[in-house]
Amino acid sequence: MGYEDTCRLNSIMSGVGLKLVLVCTWLSPAAACSSYAAGRLATTDGSVMVSHSQDGAGATDPRLTFVPAADHPPGSQRNIWPTIDDENWPRFVGSGRGSIYAPLPGQNLTEPLGTIPQVAHTLAFYDSAYAVQNECHLMFGESTASATFPAVALGEPGGTALFNINELTRVAAERVCSAREAVKLMGALAEAYGFYGPDGGAGEVLMVGDVEEVFVFNILSDPTGKSAIWAAQRVADDHVAVVANMFSIREIDASDEHTFLYSGSAHAVALETGLWDGHAPLDFTGAFSSGEYGSKYYTGRRVWDGYRRMKPSLSLPPEYGSLKHDRPYPFSVPLAEGEKLSVQAWFAAHRSHYEGTAYDMTRGLAAGPFGTPDRYAASSSSSGAWERSVAIYRTAFTWVIQASAGLPEHARGTVWWAPADSSKSVFVPLTVSSGDPPEPYTRGNPAVLDRASAYWAHRYVQNLAQINYRAMIVDIEAASAAWERRGMERIARLRRSASTAEAARALLATHAAEVLAATWQLADDLMVKYADGGLTVGQKDYGVPSSTALGYPESWLDVAGFREGLQFPMPPYGESPPDVGGASAVLGGASTTATPTLLFSARLGSSDGVQLVVSWAQHPLGLVVAARTLTILVLLLIASVLGVSLQTTGCEGRGWPLVRDATIASTGGASLASVVVGAQHEQQGQDEREYVSMSM
Repeated sequence: MGYEDTCRLNSIMSGVGLKLVLVCTWLSPAAACSSYAAGRLATTDGSVMVSHSQDGAGATDPRLTFVPAADHPPGSQRNIWPTIDDENWPRFVGSGRGSIYAPLPGQNLTEPLGTIPQVAHTLAFYDSAYAVQNECHLMFGESTASATFPAVALGEPGGTALFNINELTRVAAERVCSAREAVKLMGALAEAYGFYGPDGGAGEVLMVGDVEEVFVFNILSDPTGKSAIWAAQRVADDHVAVVANMFSIREIDASDEHTFLYSGSAHAVALETGLWDGHAPLDFTGAFSSGEYGSKYYTGRRVWDGYRRMKPSLSLPPEYGSLKHDRPYPFSVPLAEGEKLSVQAWFAAHRSHYEGTAYDMTRGLAAGPFGTPDRYAASSSSSGAWERSVAIYRTAFTWVIQASAGLPEHARGTVWWAPADSSKSVFVPLTVSSGDPPEPYTRGNPAVLDRASAYWAHRYVQNLAQINYRAMIVDIEAASAAWERRGMERIARLRRSASTAEAARALLATHAAEVLAATWQLADDLMVKYADGGLTVGQKDYGVPSSTALGYPESWLDVAGFREGLQFPMPPYGESPPDVGGASAVLGGASTTATPTLLFSARLGSSDGVQLVVSWAQHPLGLVVAARTLTILVLLLIASVLGVSLQTTGCEGRGWPLVRDATIASTGGASLASVVVGAQHEQQGQDEREYVSMSM
């Protein structure tokens, strides 16, 4: 999900009638995730694959833990835990979910929401924000989605539901080995005990896979808030599926039990609430989705990008009217023999900023002088939206998981884990069969820099890259590629051998320690090499270093005001332009005194020492084309009266500013007159007025 404030139209039952309630929610970034799933015939090595990016924010808990297998006495109860502050650190405090959650001084133990009967034996698994993979290679990926029916967790005011998606994955990882069993178990538990999503009642999507098959699982609350509606669709063995914060299951074929699983309530609720006519097959997304999160293209651009990467021969439109209603993208796509995917291809997909396309985020004014694709969030009161890339600066971790029936049992599952932003990180191999993950991946408090934490090492590098992204990303990508090749070699060695869990753990721990040390060294090297806007390279034998000033790109200087130089002093971007008198007269409406932002300078000059210095500024109220004509007319009139020529310099491609301030001054700098020309235009077109002011 995104940071943008949005409204979702939620349908809830009121008696026997349908009542529509407009629910406005603040969209948490913690669940803003991209996920992929591929069948075993769609990959180069025959493994089933799923992936997940945890695109949270600065407080997200980045730690990975191992939950060991356990036996439980008859009559035991299994605690069901809440999600704490949208999975922020610490996501859990207590015992039973790995040693990393042991309470620290001042921390309170996490209180359960309720309990369910425990089983006699629970399986071992890797756990983070969600269950990752268990000892028999059941695996998960997650992506939150909008939904029509909200519910609230038990323990909260008006709370009715026990299960969140995080706990559903953990219970499934503890109890079953197959994806099909996991889907049925999670669905049954949610129906029996109630399901609630984040952000006041969102739905959820899971990729659920094992060594043979993979499903896409969609779930939301029911209208009572005490049960759940869900459906799952099998991804064909030679297909790949892409999910990005929206349901993707469309028509349910009730006659195809091999491909479709679903709750008994799905059809009944859709019919009762008027979301389905009862004739055509039920369109699950059409009935139960509220569309894209955040802003238009927030979901669709990532889905388009995933499919264009994984099947380049497929031509899909990057733009559309409504993602929900236009249905521009399929549930999944088949891959031919020559299109099969490697795990490296998925690393690349998760690192995408749409490079090389019309939506390339390393280009344009928003990328700054050095082409950074990172777009930090605006304040909550700001309107607008950035392009939402797959890779994003606020990612806490990304995993790509493989499960293969063709390998020895101890080597069938591999978790490739990349801390922080995957586009500036390293995917390292881990295996549940080897037990506890290497220590660098079990550490990471976002508020405390920790040099023993892999999360902090990669987060440090990704932030350092903002100094000069275009240059530094070359070094970062080279380092990532080298360490990922070494990781491939080491995991291949484990797959070929009959290594014990202890030997495998030692090898993977060595690799993790080497990556950690190399990443911190990379940070130091980048600082030395690119400090102070230059390129510094040391000489052999401690000779004199070579340092070259890199400077700014010419294209950026053209739009940054550099060409005007000191003869047209301009205040820093965002500050007020020179005072132009303040008098105003409004034609057709009230005046405005909002502070403009300087964008443009122009000069009228003559040989007799009279000049007109023009500062063009963008008003906070917006832009309007009508001011363009008015400005030109005023300038030409003044130029005609003074008998001077018109010379302008400024920023192309920024649009015409709303307010233009013009000051007529002598060469000595004394102000002779001020002219303000412009217009006011409200966003919805309900209020337009133009004004001209003059002061002498």
